[in-house]
Amino acid sequence: MPRNTHSIAALIALAALATACTDVKESLPSRTATEQLLIASAADSAANRLKLDLSNGRKAFVDTSNFEGTDAKYAASAIKESLLRQGIRLTDDKGDADTIIEIRLGALSVDQSKTVLGIPPITLPGTITLPEASVYSSTENQAVAKFSAFAYDRKSGEMVAAAEPAYGLSGEQSYRAMSLFSWRTSPQYAEDPK
Repeated sequence: MPRNTHSIAALIALAALATACTDVKESLPSRTATEQLLIASAADSAANRLKLDLSNGRKAFVDTSNFEGTDAKYAASAIKESLLRQGIRLTDDKGDADTIIEIRLGALSVDQSKTVLGIPPITLPGTITLPEASVYSSTENQAVAKFSAFAYDRKSGEMVAAAEPAYGLSGEQSYRAMSLFSWRTSPQYAEDPK
């Protein structure tokens, strides 16, 4: 092979390496494990902060009929665990309860913000998307949970307790530099209150 052919092949290989990029697919389901863990952590944190002052000895039924949304079943279970840890006796039979605890879900989702120094991904008409060409980019995912609850006497309907709204947060950040290097902070899972 002539010397020029080797030089051209080396330049093409060098150009290909210089323009290469890495894209990591985190999950094939519609939601990533990171998103699910962030939401679960925020839900656990908010549930642990939800406090109801009920007299001892009363059996309570947790009414989840208006507690709806993605991950609501997990969040409702976390709230029940928190109530049990507070010494509240729970029953699965509404007719057997002295007290009804109604729980509300104000928020349980993830906010995402992205900063790009350069050209963000561009979607052209059709199905073609040009990749991001940035010097630096960062993405922040922040899970937010807000729960509240009140309790009333099953027979009289009189309110016996109300909880202040409880919030839980959990977040993580990822970064990319020169479209070649990427790194991520460990998810900041919220700790239980002392």
